[in-house]
Amino acid sequence: MKVMPTIGFTLFISLFFVVGFGILGYGIRSLVLSNKAKTWPTTKGHIETCMVTESSDSEGGPTYRVDVRYNYTVAGKQHTGDRIAFGYAGSGQRSMHQEIADRLAAAKTVLVRYDPANPSRAVLSYGLNLSTIILLVFGTTWLLFTTGFAALWLTSSLSDTGILNTLVTTR
Repeated sequence: MKVMPTIGFTLFISLFFVVGFGILGYGIRSLVLSNKAKTWPTTKGHIETCMVTESSDSEGGPTYRVDVRYNYTVAGKQHTGDRIAFGYAGSGQRSMHQEIADRLAAAKTVLVRYDPANPSRAVLSYGLNLSTIILLVFGTTWLLFTTGFAALWLTSSLSDTGILNTLVTTR
């Protein structure tokens, strides 16, 4: 017997798939761009501002991140950047973000990696970072959970012919 999902369930579960693919896609994009940045040209930059900022997460707990602005010059043109790394995001670990901010604030210059096709896109760090790992793991977990939930829902309405086929009764 085939199970035909309801339109409501299909729309409901589709939203979860869209969110999961969005998170995973952003994580993959961050990883790809971060790896590309390894080969980008570099120039010296100067930190304009750097501080750890605090905001509240969805549960009211603190989330910390480093907000930085830096200036750099490419081919005689001045640029301002604010990206530490692709995928970098805040977390509840203030000490980790404070360590990043302290290192940047103490620096006389920083090495800025810029996209040769678009010099206004730049980063200070490249490669895999914890924020990107979290995006990849969370997106994958979200999709696996959503797939499992959809499979359970679809199979829950199937009749169990296995029991009926092997059930021996007498009258």
